[in-house]
Amino acid sequence: MSHRSWRRHDDATSAVDGLLDAAGTTFARLGLSRATMTDVAQAAGCSRATLYRYFPSRDALHLGFVHRATLRIAAEIVPAPAERGADEPDALVDLIVRGIAAVRADPLLAIWFEPDNMAVPIAVSQNSELLRAMTAGLAQRLDADQPSYDEIELRGAWLLRSIVSFLAMPAADTATERAMIAAFVVPLLTPRPDRQRSTR
Repeated sequence: MSHRSWRRHDDATSAVDGLLDAAGTTFARLGLSRATMTDVAQAAGCSRATLYRYFPSRDALHLGFVHRATLRIAAEIVPAPAERGADEPDALVDLIVRGIAAVRADPLLAIWFEPDNMAVPIAVSQNSELLRAMTAGLAQRLDADQPSYDEIELRGAWLLRSIVSFLAMPAADTATERAMIAAFVVPLLTPRPDRQRSTR
């Protein structure tokens, strides 16, 4: 496809969306580690210079794709503040299970967790920008007066690693995964009553 097919966009957001859409289909067609910036630019119908203007490296392109997908999934599955329970463990388990299911249901995301592609999501999950986004969401669910920000950041890192692990190595069935999340993930995300700060 010639870069002449790249159409002008009214704003940077729509241009980025077009590039990320092209990146998603290219990653699915060629594999995450094999797809080059040239491949993505060709799929988008733009020059490499245009792609690099928005994403200075392939790592930045990977991160941009994951960040957009994370925001879209969160918008679909996170209940409105008025509908949220008071940090109920079951609600948090349900949220994590639904998030994992949403990734698996999207073919352009599911391929990230195939064996040949796993190195990329593992690397992306170490990115501090993505971790900050996860941490911000977790902080909203926890009482800000209880754990310190450093502790919330550690919990965010644990949640991200747990989700990547479930996506890379699914359990035998959803019920087993749900039981694992309830027993071993959520208890480390929610503050225990005996650790709450004293109000005296």
